[in-house]
Amino acid sequence: MLAIATVAMFILGFVGMAAGTLYFLQEKSELKAAHRSVAIYASIITFVATIMYFMMMNLATSGSVDQTMPLRYIDWIITTPLLLLEFGVVASLAGSVKKGLIARLMVADVIMIVTGFLGEIASPGQLMTYVWFIISVLAWIWIIVEVFGLKASGKGYAVQAVNTMKWFVIIGWSIYPLGTAIQQFMSIGAADDKSVMTAGLIAAIIYIIADLTNKVVFGIVAVRAAKNS
Repeated sequence: MLAIATVAMFILGFVGMAAGTLYFLQEKSELKAAHRSVAIYASIITFVATIMYFMMMNLATSGSVDQTMPLRYIDWIITTPLLLLEFGVVASLAGSVKKGLIARLMVADVIMIVTGFLGEIASPGQLMTYVWFIISVLAWIWIIVEVFGLKASGKGYAVQAVNTMKWFVIIGWSIYPLGTAIQQFMSIGAADDKSVMTAGLIAAIIYIIADLTNKVVFGIVAVRAAKNS
């Protein structure tokens, strides 16, 4: 039952990302040339995620859910910098981009993803697991501080979109370390394979909800802002 539920979650992720890609490609033609990069970034993000979810879905179907973890991080190291670029374009429409902001966000993002990966491949309960996790969370807080300090000076939908997208980064991205923490906690001292599978399923649900929110819904908000600017 747990295995079927896990496969179903990866199918949901695959279908959601594929639908998002088609939507963003369709919307691209309706944007002004200067704003089309928003839809391009959004479609690349969901396209990469579609490929990764297809591969994870196949692994889950063959009973190798534990091998999906590296694919998640490959996805994130490609897509999260693009999400920040997408955010930067919309923020520029609202007149709220500071010099060097996107570069700082991307540095913090890479640190967050890399240290998160190192923490996850470390043995559960070991000191370095917590050290890498803390560094990853600090990098995420760095991103929050940078994003929260943005002041949109323009008017219209772009300003509203920037304020909405801030909360995607602040709240939506917090779901990832939450998923990692829950999985690590449940994996410590797991007595049997069922406990490990349960931890994997819970983490998969959390990650997929976060991915669909932060990639598809985030992209929809960004594209609407570009369209209405």
